[in-house]
Parts: sequence; structure tokens; C-alpha cells
Amino acid sequence: MEQDVWFELVSASAAHSPGLTDADLVAERAAAHPGRTEALLLAAALVAQEHDSGRSAAVRLHARALLDAAAALPGDRSPDGLPELREALINAGDVGAAARG
Repeated sequence: MEQDVWFELVSASAAHSPGLTDADLVAERAAAHPGRTEALLLAAALVAQEHDSGRSAAVRLHARALLDAAAALPGDRSPDGLPELREALINAGDVGAAARG
């Protein structure tokens, strides 16, 4: 499935279905796209919604990797969504995310 379509469909599903099945796998796929605003916003939503302890740790791990990769992009390639992802991670207990992005 084309990435634009995937991001649109999964983002809509996440917005309407908190506790998305396989949120960890969705976060992993989003983490492969640090230059896309949609990936950061999707990861932020997943972090904010995830409450299953095992899956939650995996979602946060992928989201943190995405935050680090996006923050490392050159300024002209830095996507919007960094503040939202950083805030979601901090609210989920990842205080180290405060120094990122």
C-alpha cells in the first residue's frame, strides 16, 4: 500500500479507535519515516493512547527512535510534529525526550 494512503488510513483509525490493535507495529512502521509530519503526529497519538504495558513500551521505544531520527535531520528537512511527539513522550514518562527535538 502506498505510504500516503497508509498514513491517512491508519491516522484515521487511531483517531477513532483508541487502543489500536498492533499499535506497536504501526509505531514501528511510522518510525521508518522521520521526515514525514504524519509519522510524528501518528506516533504522538499512539503514545498518548497506548495503555497496555507491554505494547506501550514498544510504542514508546519506536516513537523515541522516530523523535531522535527526526531531530537529527537538517533544519530545512525537519518536519512539523516534533513538539507534539516530544510532549507525548514526556507525558508518558520519557523525561529524556525533553532534551530532544
